[in-house]
Amino acid sequence: MKIGIIGRTNVGKSTLFKALTLEEVEIEDRSFTTISPNKGIGYATIECPEKRFSVKCIPHNAPCKNGTRFIPVNLIDVAGLIEGASEGKGLGNKFLSDIMEADAIIEVIDISGNTDSNGNHTKEFDPAVDISMVDNEIKRWLASIIQRSRYVGKDDISNVIFKNLSGVNLHLETIKDAVKELDIKEINEQNALAISSLVMKKEKPILILCNKMDSVDDVSTKISKLKEKFDYEFMPCSAAAELTIREAEKNGFIKFTNNHIEKLKQLSDEQEKAMNIIEKIILKNGGTGVTEAINKLVFDIKKYKAVFPVEDEKRLMDGFGRILPDAYLVEELSTPKDVAYIIHSDVAKNYKGAIDCDTGLKIKNDAPVKNGQVIKILV
Repeated sequence: MKIGIIGRTNVGKSTLFKALTLEEVEIEDRSFTTISPNKGIGYATIECPEKRFSVKCIPHNAPCKNGTRFIPVNLIDVAGLIEGASEGKGLGNKFLSDIMEADAIIEVIDISGNTDSNGNHTKEFDPAVDISMVDNEIKRWLASIIQRSRYVGKDDISNVIFKNLSGVNLHLETIKDAVKELDIKEINEQNALAISSLVMKKEKPILILCNKMDSVDDVSTKISKLKEKFDYEFMPCSAAAELTIREAEKNGFIKFTNNHIEKLKQLSDEQEKAMNIIEKIILKNGGTGVTEAINKLVFDIKKYKAVFPVEDEKRLMDGFGRILPDAYLVEELSTPKDVAYIIHSDVAKNYKGAIDCDTGLKIKNDAPVKNGQVIKILV
């Protein structure tokens, strides 16, 4: 799975990316800090099946920490977006084509209202302006491509649009569903915008991540007002708090488990003060909102599932003797054979079925896998 992270300058987008990946990226208080997409690995988390099976896992592709598996997700920190991007202004076309690589999008806003549309410091800026701008630019850009579709009466509209969108990473079935739902009979500006809006919602949903929640007295009220205007999911977060925790843990100062900070080394007065502030943020909000945002997007919005394939259904091992070694994220309706394709093309080619390791029973070939399921692929 690939998640694009977008947002105008100085809202904390690059800070979020670093917190999620601990990659070294430019983080400065200036316009267009990110001039090309930074790519890294973040993680969706789920309870490891080891407890369910009373075993101790030996992870391979998905690390395990205190009974929680960290499943890799590709992240892209995409270059700054400005108004007029759909018309090619700024980094416009490059930004928009980079975004369309993603399966889902996190849009970072400054919920505190302390930066304006140009990234300059201000007070009481309405982040709804940013959300409207991004929404408008993405949909207008996609609609402009749809409008180039050459359609004559005998053609299938969906196929014509899909062909024109061949480089935009969309599925034909999504376009067909949108055309049918909207009852599209011709391609014009209004219909192109309607298709664009529905296709984005179904295939590349956006989660609005309300950063700098620690700078707002009542973040829930601000988010409620935004929900009245936009049909998006919203989550509060503090990217700076998450980054501080990650770096402190990386350097051995603390241990962070289940939103609890355990101090392992003597901290300076400044470090102690920072940790106390972060503990208050976590206590008030139930976390920093960063890892929670990835999980919400992956499991709740995109409805992906985590599946654990093994070769030995009795000992839950792979061919190297590793227990519950791998975890993969698969789409909502993925079957065991789809999982086989992820493992290796040869496994899929020789696929003969799959066993549910919880029950020992064979899984129906057309049955979608379950979230957290451990399976053995029969070859």
